Amino acid sequence: MKHFKLLLLVIGMLMTTGEVKAQAAGEEPGKNVVVDGLAYTLDKTAKTAAVIPNSYYDDNKEEHLLCAPYVGDIAVPETITVEGVDYTVTELSEKAFDEADITSLTLPSSIKKLGYKSISFCTELKKVNVPASVEEIAEGTFGFCEGITDFTFEEGNNHFIMESDMLMTADKKRLIHLFYAEDEDKTLNVTLPSTITAIDEYALACRSVKEIKLHEGVEKIGQYAFSFALLSSIEIPASVTFLGEGFVSWIPGLKKITVAEGNTCCKFVNDALYNADMTLFYMVLPGNNNIEIAETVTRIGNHAIESTELETLVIPDNVREIGIQAIIDNQKLKTVVIGSGVEEIGIMALDENQSLEAIYLRRETPAEIQEDLFEDEYYDKVTLYVPTGTKEAYAIAPYWGKFKTIKEFTPTDLRHVNFKTECAGEQVYGVDGSRRATLRRGLNILRSKGETRKVIFPY
Repeated sequence: MKHFKLLLLVIGMLMTTGEVKAQAAGEEPGKNVVVDGLAYTLDKTAKTAAVIPNSYYDDNKEEHLLCAPYVGDIAVPETITVEGVDYTVTELSEKAFDEADITSLTLPSSIKKLGYKSISFCTELKKVNVPASVEEIAEGTFGFCEGITDFTFEEGNNHFIMESDMLMTADKKRLIHLFYAEDEDKTLNVTLPSTITAIDEYALACRSVKEIKLHEGVEKIGQYAFSFALLSSIEIPASVTFLGEGFVSWIPGLKKITVAEGNTCCKFVNDALYNADMTLFYMVLPGNNNIEIAETVTRIGNHAIESTELETLVIPDNVREIGIQAIIDNQKLKTVVIGSGVEEIGIMALDENQSLEAIYLRRETPAEIQEDLFEDEYYDKVTLYVPTGTKEAYAIAPYWGKFKTIKEFTPTDLRHVNFKTECAGEQVYGVDGSRRATLRRGLNILRSKGETRKVIFPY
C-alpha cells in the first residue's frame, strides 16, 4: 500500500478543545476554524461548513497543522457554532479524511457532498455510512479503503444505489466503488451492469478482482481503477474514449491487453499501450525485458514501467514529462538514461528499483522534480551522471542535490547501438570493467584505438 500513499510529514500536533481553538493562516481570517477536533471551512453567507483536512501545504510545500490528526471513531456533527453563529455541516471537502487513521465515520443527515478523495486511503476504516441526504459523491471517495466491512447506505437516497456490493449513480451509468470483505483466499469475478458507461478512479482497486469483462458501452475508465487486481488479461472496448493513467498498475500477473477494433482512444504496440497519437506512454506489460519508447512520446504516464525485467531504460529526448511513480519496482533495473527534453518528473518516479546503480542525464538544465525521485536510501547508493560543466548546477538544484555522488560525462559519448556489427573490432567491457566477449543488453563500454565510449544495447 505504501506505493500509492504519498505520506504526509507530521511536524507537530495541536491539541484543541472547546468551540473554536485554531485558525488557518490564509487570505480570509476566520474562514477556517477548528471545532471539537475537526477542521472546517465556513461559508458565512450560506451559513454552511465543510470538513477539511487537519493540515495544508503552502506554495513552498511546507505543512501547516490546523489540529491533531484524525484518528479512531469520528462523528461529524450536523451543526457547529462559531462566535455565536450556527453553521450547517453540508460537505466533506477534497481529501478531508485522506490517509487518516480513522476506524469509523458517522456522517450527519445534513451532508450533501462527499468531495474528491474525501475518504480515501483510510486503511483502518471499518465502518462508514452514506446518509440519504447525499447528492454528490466525487471520484476516489472510498479509494483504497479496503478494510470497510460495515457500509451503510441509507434508504431514500434518490441519487445513488447499491447493487451487488457496487455503489453506483441511480441511473446505473457510473460505478463509484466496489465494496468487498478483504479475504486473501477469495477472488472475485466482477460482472458490471450493462448500463455502466463510467468507472471511477480506484473503483475496483483491490487484490481480489480476478476477472472483469468490460462491455461495449463503457466510455471512461478512471486512473488506478483496477490497481492491485489479480487480472491476467483485460480488453479495452471500442467505446472507451478516456483511459486514466495507472488504471492497471501493480498487477504483476497481467499478461495480455487487447484493444478492440474501432477504439479511437488508445493503441497497443509492441507490448506497450499508448494513447491514439502515441504521445502518451500508458504502460508496458510487466515482465518485459525490452522497451523501445516511440519517438512521438512526450509523456511517460503514472506507473507506466513497473515490474519489468529491464536492466537498462532509455527515455528518449522527445519526452517532456515523467509521471508519478512512472518507473517503479523493476528489480533488475541498473541504469536509467533520461533524455534532454525531460522538463518535469513526478513524485517518486524512480522508487523501488532495488538494483539501480546509475542515472544518466542528458539535460544541462536540471528538470523540476515534484517531490523526491525515490526514498532517501537511493540517493546514497545511486550515482548521478550529468553533462560536463553542469555538476555545480545539479548539486544545488532541489532534490538533485541530495545525490551523494554526482559525476560529469559527455552525453554524446552515450550513444545507442542498433546492431552488433557496429562494434566489430572493438573491445567490450561491462561498467564494472570486466571484459565481455560481446555486447550485453544494457550499458557497455567499448574501447578501440585508444578511445573509450559508452553505448546502450539494444536501442
